[in-house]
Amino acid sequence: MPGTKKLVIVESPTKAKTIAQYLGDGYEVHSSVGHIRDLIEPKNLPPELKKGSLGKFSVDVENGFEPYYVVSDAKKKTVTELKRALSGADELFLATDEDREGEAIAWHLLQVLKPKVPVHRMVFHEITKEAIQHATENTREIDTSLVDAQETRRILDRLYGYEVSPVLWRKVGPGLSAGRVQSAATRLVVERERERLAFRTASYWDLIAGLTPDAANQRFEARLARLDGKRIAAGRDFDDRGTLKSDVVALDEAAAEALAAALREPTTSITVTSVESKPYTRRPAAPFTTSTLQQEAGRKLRFSARQT
Repeated sequence: MPGTKKLVIVESPTKAKTIAQYLGDGYEVHSSVGHIRDLIEPKNLPPELKKGSLGKFSVDVENGFEPYYVVSDAKKKTVTELKRALSGADELFLATDEDREGEAIAWHLLQVLKPKVPVHRMVFHEITKEAIQHATENTREIDTSLVDAQETRRILDRLYGYEVSPVLWRKVGPGLSAGRVQSAATRLVVERERERLAFRTASYWDLIAGLTPDAANQRFEARLARLDGKRIAAGRDFDDRGTLKSDVVALDEAAAEALAAALREPTTSITVTSVESKPYTRRPAAPFTTSTLQQEAGRKLRFSARQT
């Protein structure tokens, strides 16, 4: 509507400058610079709450795991500036990133700013003039499922970290931290390292013959598959301790050399007993992403990332 002022809030100051150029007059673009609220440190809770069910985690574990959020000291100035900008606006566009963190930031902005004007959730996937204009014309509501997902993640981080980290300090050493993701990832790394240390190599040989039929000039290769009715061992037939897992024949160097010498004897003949034709299909490669396009252009055309 002509004459109206629209406030757009994004996460990044750099994005704010670029988007402001695309939107032009009638729009004012500000940034939240990431999250404006977070769980308060338990030691900073109001005195009357420290002894209750919020006191240990700043999460009410006895009443639906309700979190206690505060605007951080570092973001109070940002919130003041956003409120001042909103006071003169006729519409509010929350244009934070379209992921669970971005959705949560938009929700927290809504809770803190308490706008009295229409609010629109604006999302885009590229910063071009066309994409930004399309986003302003195709807004939606805040996705509360994404907000809940982010809040759950944040609460789990707090509960897990505050409970497990002290155990690490007592059992392993001071200053260590535990986390919902990092602890599980650390276990996977340790398990893989133990597997690596326990791994034992095993040597085996196989035999490939280069053959040229008498009636043709086209050479082909044949791999020895069975010997005396038993399958020739391959890498998959050994376990991590280097032991054969199945009833197969593992060729050593001497056996492989002896077989190769026998095949080279002039009196040795090899017969093709049957030829079987099979249709060959190949799945097309996945569509390019930005990174895979740059990699392929660099490999085939020697293009730099900027050229691509």
